[in-house]
Amino acid sequence: MDALTSRRPHDGILSEEGHDDGHRLDHDRVWIVDPLDGSSDFGRGADEWAVHVALVESGKGLAAAVSLPAIGMVFGTAMPAVVPQVERDKPIIVTGRSRVRIDGVRVAEALDAELMTCGSAGVKAMLVVTGQVDSYVHAGPLWEWDVCAPAVVAEAAGLTVTDAHGNPLVYNKPRAVSPGFIVSRPEIADRVLAALK
Repeated sequence: MDALTSRRPHDGILSEEGHDDGHRLDHDRVWIVDPLDGSSDFGRGADEWAVHVALVESGKGLAAAVSLPAIGMVFGTAMPAVVPQVERDKPIIVTGRSRVRIDGVRVAEALDAELMTCGSAGVKAMLVVTGQVDSYVHAGPLWEWDVCAPAVVAEAAGLTVTDAHGNPLVYNKPRAVSPGFIVSRPEIADRVLAALK
């Protein structure tokens, strides 16, 4: 926070670890940061945690990076990932442990898909970017710092990214909450959203 404030004094900042006094709303350019996404996994020594840094302007993502330090990988918009083409008998859906019965089962049944769970939103979104799964589904609210960097990175890689209603994500809102977070391979995006309706 100190580094961003000193190096980018004319930008706003929204961070999970910072105090949100609303000052960011006076800025067109805002940094949205989650220094430890998946803190419960980090705390128990698991690999499923991430670091999110994103820059938005007028509510839209400009640049972002998602780091997965436990496995030594960084994904960013400067050199977008190329999502590999994969052939599977069934699609694979990932969701959070708290959403598996709410979102995951419904989508998996509708698509006749396999279902898996894990922690951090950044980790789940990067599973789609790397082609290990076909869609990440979270139809409930999430803080913008959980969503922004993974969403911007996934969009740069050519994936379909929306809220739970199929709308584009908007950032730096007065109440910094996203109404869901869906990341899908384009060929199944419509089917995933239809299953959530």
